[in-house]
Amino acid sequence: MKRNKERRSNAANTIEEKTPQQKTANDLVDVKDIKDIFLYTKTGYIIAFLILGNINIDLLSEEELETLTQRQAMSFEGDKDDFDYFTLPSQVNLDPTKEYLKSKHQETEDLGKRKGLSLMLREVTYLSTGGENFEHQHYIKIWKKIGSNLKDTQKELTIRANEFKERYVETGIPCEILKENEIIKMCNLFGNPQQAPYVGNINFYETITQIR
Repeated sequence: MKRNKERRSNAANTIEEKTPQQKTANDLVDVKDIKDIFLYTKTGYIIAFLILGNINIDLLSEEELETLTQRQAMSFEGDKDDFDYFTLPSQVNLDPTKEYLKSKHQETEDLGKRKGLSLMLREVTYLSTGGENFEHQHYIKIWKKIGSNLKDTQKELTIRANEFKERYVETGIPCEILKENEIIKMCNLFGNPQQAPYVGNINFYETITQIR
């Protein structure tokens, strides 16, 4: 009887296993759910992401840059857990800029301003049509294994995410914790960087790509 049960169990597992043609995109990634500021994985982890803003170091003196670097390095001394830093290319939507320049060009009668606006509009058009309107977005990924109490894990990860945010903001670097919609857009950058900036409100459950 025991062998028969094992055979039926093995047979059931074989039947449930999907062929490559039957698998969806969601079967191929380790994402179970995205909610609030968290991404939940199928392997039992909870992940939070932060996005870093830009800072123009060319405006800083060597002394100011060294001080900033030291402050930033010292802020990590108490953090012994792992984290990932990565960048993703993202296409910038220049359509609003083009519309703004066009409207200003039509409104002004000053020949000098019109010429300047025409040059700016030409440059923006060149960037958008030449495929050079990309910028690199900088992210930080932190995670924690889900323990016996999910709320405790969420609380601990939220505290660490806020600590990361504060250590960057205190040194003058813009930093924000990604929320649900922004996390989905970030995930979309991995496979579709050209369309991600144009995506508005996203329903996660309605945008799962199917591989047939």
